[in-house]
Amino acid sequence: MTQSTTPSLSIRSLYIHFPFCESKCHYCDFYSLGVDRTRPKDGEHFEAALRQECARQAHLLAPEIDTLFFGGGTPSMTSPESMARALEPLDLHSRINSKTEWTMEANPSSITLEKMKRYRTLGVNRISMGVQSMIESQLSLLGRVHSRQTALKALESIFAADFNNVSMDLLCGIPGQTLADLDSAMNELTQYPITHLSCYLLTLPKHHPMFKDLPSEEIQLQHLLFIDEKMRSLGFEHYEISNFAKPGKQARHNLAYWKGASYLGLGPSAHSFDSSQSIRWKNFSSLHRYVQLLEKNESVIEWSETLREDQLHMERWMLSLRLAEGFPISWLNTPLRQSTARELQSRDLLEDHPDLPGRKRLTATGFALSDQVIAALA
Repeated sequence: MTQSTTPSLSIRSLYIHFPFCESKCHYCDFYSLGVDRTRPKDGEHFEAALRQECARQAHLLAPEIDTLFFGGGTPSMTSPESMARALEPLDLHSRINSKTEWTMEANPSSITLEKMKRYRTLGVNRISMGVQSMIESQLSLLGRVHSRQTALKALESIFAADFNNVSMDLLCGIPGQTLADLDSAMNELTQYPITHLSCYLLTLPKHHPMFKDLPSEEIQLQHLLFIDEKMRSLGFEHYEISNFAKPGKQARHNLAYWKGASYLGLGPSAHSFDSSQSIRWKNFSSLHRYVQLLEKNESVIEWSETLREDQLHMERWMLSLRLAEGFPISWLNTPLRQSTARELQSRDLLEDHPDLPGRKRLTATGFALSDQVIAALA
């Protein structure tokens, strides 16, 4: 998709990618740059480039935005004043209202009470903080730059700054991690009034030095099922494969992705999607190329594609099976799918939805083994 052919849309979900991190975690697949890979003026250059991209793409946004998400990288390494200058062309404060969900990712070591108050003034009303573990040895193994105590202090600052919609990220399947470790972390974090928890299974490529130390698939499954049982006992709904929320506190921005809505992504490596034409496009995953192209007033879009019907079919299955609301039984429209669904139910991977008649959904075990179920049904 070239800049000149970008359609005129009315997108209600906006993602902005901030590429800077204190240190690049060795297991992370997202585009980011640790301080050892940045130059003194990179922050200023990024701010100017993002401001220009905002001015270029503002016409794609709806007059009112439902969700904003600042991801990365570590957005909390960028000052709220720099964010405000970069985003000024979007005229966000005319597009947001009291119902807009405005999320910012943060790492514990980049959080202070004063900064959180300033983000709150900017308009951010939801924080998603990457804790990953509450065990010092595991934090060290993961290459995290914060300690358990830093995480707790950051939580104190977040709530003292009057945020009342707060999500935590945890990892399971860490080498050496036990169920007691996970239990302790969930107990400790839910002593605070968090509204959401994302728990991801640590996955590594086979060439990664730590791959050989990952726990067995059986232990990984035990971790995932334990987290499901524990979080539901604490009053959280398991509404998506890796996500748990208090009632009414699901991540609305991510739900827009999972339900196939349009979204606009700005910043290096950001993806966008136009649901009306089934077009997806992606920016270059290079800060320096992103800056240079915008300085020359050229497109930062690396590639675009119009999804074929078979791709859309696969994505409908994949996205629906991610969510606890599942899929309508009318999708079981062939004898093979019907027999596959019966087999999956007999293995406790699929069930009739207990609250939504005429729908089926994955069980907790099905969530943990979702790749197998999607491959079988789609």
